[in-house]
Amino acid sequence: MGKETMTDDAELLRRYSEQRSDAAFAELVGRHVDMVHTAALRQMQGDPHRAREVTQLVFVSLARKASALVGHPVLPAWLHRACRLAALDLIRKEARRHRYEKAAAADEVLASPAQEPPSWDVVGPVLDGAINELDERDRQAILLRFFANKPFAEIGQRLRLSENAARMRVERALDKLQEKLSRRGITSTSAALAAALSAQAVIAAPSGVAAVSVSAALAGGGAASAAWIALMSTSKLPLALTAAVAIGGAATLTLQKTSGQRVQDEISLLRAENAAAADLEGQNRDLQRSAAHAASLQGLDSSVAILRAQVRALDAGSAAASRKAPDPKPRIKILSMTASELTYDVSKLDVAPHPVMQVPPVYPDAVRSSATPTGTVVVDFYVGSDGQVYSPTVASSDNIELSDSAVNAVTQWTFKPGAVGGKDVVTHMQVPIVFTLNKDGPPPATSATWF
Repeated sequence: MGKETMTDDAELLRRYSEQRSDAAFAELVGRHVDMVHTAALRQMQGDPHRAREVTQLVFVSLARKASALVGHPVLPAWLHRACRLAALDLIRKEARRHRYEKAAAADEVLASPAQEPPSWDVVGPVLDGAINELDERDRQAILLRFFANKPFAEIGQRLRLSENAARMRVERALDKLQEKLSRRGITSTSAALAAALSAQAVIAAPSGVAAVSVSAALAGGGAASAAWIALMSTSKLPLALTAAVAIGGAATLTLQKTSGQRVQDEISLLRAENAAAADLEGQNRDLQRSAAHAASLQGLDSSVAILRAQVRALDAGSAAASRKAPDPKPRIKILSMTASELTYDVSKLDVAPHPVMQVPPVYPDAVRSSATPTGTVVVDFYVGSDGQVYSPTVASSDNIELSDSAVNAVTQWTFKPGAVGGKDVVTHMQVPIVFTLNKDGPPPATSATWF
């Protein structure tokens, strides 16, 4: 049973990648949307609008990378990691805007609750960060058991273990997860944590999320993806109207009767509205122009205040630049996979990559003087067969202000590439960069560990 399900995921991805089968992709979304949306809700602290945006971004990424993911052994594990990265990226962008708004507010105004027993409201916001700190095998075991709701026999088939060994793997992974949560001040037993995960880890996504995620992903796979995402992020129209305009002229989706029946019903509703898509598109443009005009009038004062804050920041940056020119931001190289290239984890190599040059990260001045000047940033990247670093991203970070510095440093690293059978290959790696502030010495102190 487990083997058939795993092959089914791979086959759906292959059909979408090779044949552009919208029905196959819609079935994949219907199968995994509940897990992705629930994880997004936790990381967005229960905000349904931001969780919906993260969910859509995850499936847009799945559509774009479908061909590279055909051979992925545990698709829910990849989706959970993609959800974490999308949430961190959204939080980082919001944090930047909040800094400007806070500075603007300073122009206008110069101006610990008692500890509650641990509850899901406390566990939820930090759960996904703790899961992503587990190693790959433990993370897959947790996600298959509590997020994909798989029995131990099927987990064993997925991970090439016996049923009893799969049970022990899940128990050990649960103990490690409970230990990581305890470091965040959340105390409970492993049994209590298991009960909470079984009840709360995955809940049904609201009506409409699956259909809009399918539309976003399929639109994201084409040339109009950037325009569609911009419309999705800025439009003030109801979500149903935006989705109907976005899929106007798209091919009709034909879904088989599967566990994604709810997705089929929602797509059918959108398909029925296609007849009015042209009229809705015109109304959408008119409303956007009206909304933009109204916003330009109503938000003039706040925009001026934000611009003043940005000018002050630029002035401060210019003063610092007169003393020391900042290092230019390195160009990030994106890995372009071909049919002849395979990506290996470090554990699968005959010879692991060996660092040749490691540029240390620049310690941001703003972080050095802040209340939390330390932190750890886990950077996910690929070492190409030429020894260069490709596609570096933030896998996790407990201090958002340090993320860009860590990624910029790793971008400039070079390696002697890993090898399999005497041939240089592409290697998937992660490295945690630990920032510590030395009061009497040169900052920063960092450490790097491969895993």
